[in-house]
Amino acid sequence: MNTEKIFLLTDEWFDSRGRNVLRFVGTSENSNPVEILVTNVKPVFFIDRESDTSFLRIPFERKQVDLKNFAGGDVDAVYFKTLRDLREGDEILKSKGITTYEADVDPARRYLMERFINAQMEVTGEALKNGNILTFTNPKVKPCHNDPDFKVLSLDIETGVHSNDLYSVAAHVWNNNPGQTDDKQTGESKKVFIRGSANKKYPEYIRAVDDESRLLSAFISWLNETDPDIIIGWHVIGFDLSFLENKCNEHNIKFDIGRSSGRISIRTVKGRGYFATIPGRVVIDGPQALRSAFYNFEDFKLETVARELLGEGKLITPEQNKIKEIDRLFESDKLKLAEYNLQDAVLVSDIFRKTGLINLSIKRAQLSGLLFDELGIMTAAFDHFYLPKIHRKGYVAPNVRDLKTAPHAAGGHVFAPKPGIYDDVILLDFKSLYPTIIQTFKIDPLSRLHNFTNTIETPNHKKFSATEHLLPDFIGSLMEQRNYAKQKGDKYLSQAIKILMNSFYGVMGSYGCRFYHPDLPTAITGTGQWLLLRSKEFIESKGFEVIYGDTDSLFVKINLESDATAEQTGKQIAAEVNSYWMDRLKIEFNVTSHLEMEYEKYYRKFVMTFARSGDTGAKKRYAGLKVLNGIESLEFVGLESVRSDWTRLAKEFQVELYERIFRNKEIKSWINDVVKKIYAGELDDKLVYRKRLRKDVDQYTKNIPPQVKAAKMLNESSDVIHYYITKRGPVPAELTHSDIDYDHYIEKQIKPIADSVLVFIGENFDSIIQSPQLNIFDS
Repeated sequence: MNTEKIFLLTDEWFDSRGRNVLRFVGTSENSNPVEILVTNVKPVFFIDRESDTSFLRIPFERKQVDLKNFAGGDVDAVYFKTLRDLREGDEILKSKGITTYEADVDPARRYLMERFINAQMEVTGEALKNGNILTFTNPKVKPCHNDPDFKVLSLDIETGVHSNDLYSVAAHVWNNNPGQTDDKQTGESKKVFIRGSANKKYPEYIRAVDDESRLLSAFISWLNETDPDIIIGWHVIGFDLSFLENKCNEHNIKFDIGRSSGRISIRTVKGRGYFATIPGRVVIDGPQALRSAFYNFEDFKLETVARELLGEGKLITPEQNKIKEIDRLFESDKLKLAEYNLQDAVLVSDIFRKTGLINLSIKRAQLSGLLFDELGIMTAAFDHFYLPKIHRKGYVAPNVRDLKTAPHAAGGHVFAPKPGIYDDVILLDFKSLYPTIIQTFKIDPLSRLHNFTNTIETPNHKKFSATEHLLPDFIGSLMEQRNYAKQKGDKYLSQAIKILMNSFYGVMGSYGCRFYHPDLPTAITGTGQWLLLRSKEFIESKGFEVIYGDTDSLFVKINLESDATAEQTGKQIAAEVNSYWMDRLKIEFNVTSHLEMEYEKYYRKFVMTFARSGDTGAKKRYAGLKVLNGIESLEFVGLESVRSDWTRLAKEFQVELYERIFRNKEIKSWINDVVKKIYAGELDDKLVYRKRLRKDVDQYTKNIPPQVKAAKMLNESSDVIHYYITKRGPVPAELTHSDIDYDHYIEKQIKPIADSVLVFIGENFDSIIQSPQLNIFDS
């Protein structure tokens, strides 16, 4: 008998020899690959007890179970030998108007969730060694904890753009141990496969082969021998792996890069991006992983991200003609090309280590139960937690297709801002507002079903059971774990918990969630709006002015006294708000408040601008001179300086203008000087627009925007276009642009930014610069 603790990497199901087979592949405590085959569990769905199934000619077994649907009716379980039979049975019953329940639950996910296995499984049973993989069939399984030491392979390829040839494949291999610091790497190795003469001498890490077919075969063989758990890269699915798969098909080579038998799939899903299924290996794309971890950059090009995070970039910079340079290096300097190729792979590795993306993925998997390739599917995470628990409460859930939808709930409340420049503003914030509302008012799918006796009513009159609920207690447990994670300095666990908790509101309001009901999101957002409004009233009753509020935050103007710091004042106000809600909610709703307002930050100077059209304040747009530990720094939210589609000129102008206004520095001659420099061509390098194309250029047929007009002038395709506005119109930055339209940049970039804040000091842009052509170049 063998016992192994496994961290699961991939799962799949397939029908074979008249039965459904589940296959799980993962990594053991000793970093060895393990495969688990399950052949003794039948696919199942549920039907109402009174439903007739006598006409079904598919093999099935029907059993009475002690479960009900959400309407309270008894149900039976219907078991099938294969998933194909289950799906056919579901379609037949649907065509007869008979409702099924949970027919759309993936059998591999069901197997894990019903056993409360969260990506980690202890298996006990007979095992067979097949190559370097240990295979269990129908073992005993139970949950466990396993922090794996993953082997990571960073992949990058170089190709000839016009010839569509494969030039080289680079790989950087390293071990990711969750117990080590982010910049610590072990087991590092580097390899480059390049087309070239095998007789020429290269450094040891370079292997030259004389044609594409041999290069592909050599790389695939080496990859399987290296046996990585995780493959990473930059657009690695949509470009690198897709290109390699196509090349293998072209040369009749099997694209066999999986750990065990099973289908390898590189595909695109409309609206969701690229996905890769490789048995036993996980593929993580850099840009997608960074976005899911809430990183923001001017763009997600490797050069941009590497420069910002690492302070270094690619060996061939964007200023050089990358395409021509790569072709040139392939023809005349293959060593240099190999170095460039490998550097890109190493940069991706360094970004992953610097940001801890793999460690974050591990924590998210351990917490949510989803495997790496499913982490972004929050409805699946909700199923994983909720389905097995609601079964144990005696219920089955509907199919997603059978949900009755309603208009989406209103969002968080946003107060109309009071435009102006303020001294001494503090930000107060409800900590995890929506999760704590769920906790306080016991809002979840089960409590909605039991809202007839012993109920809690929300401020917007939605009723939930005070005693029958699941989600509120789970949130309480998560919050305890997060506090512990913060105490221990485990930032990845803390962030994983935050991501999961904050998903609950969105999931329950999603039409893709089988537990959706309009009362759930409406109760949460309606209560949130009420709490924010009443909190504003309470704070103002204490003599403070609330100048802005948004969903869970309030900006409060305070008057600092000599014996009270901003932080002390903010914490005092927050404590009074918390006490107020503890008492009020107990009296009015007979609930214990889990709400927690906290002091967030202090601005010595703060500005709210007017909306571009109208006399009202602009929502979600403000700036302030933040003070932290005695150090002052400018902070912008929603304004041009933090938006990627404004020019660098506009961003730098706004930062300097606000800095001068906040610190009472001279502005008139400075603004005139900026305008002079624009007309003199001294700031041309800061006038480039950067816009993303949301679809192919040819799909724009009406109202063609400037970036599309510029893109049409280029011979190559790109999803991000850099261009100038010239007197001829938009022109790509790569082309000649000697007739830049400086008036455009002054009127459309500089003036709007200036006037939005100058109005508060009795000035305007036109009066400061007078006529742009009159005295602008006078000394």
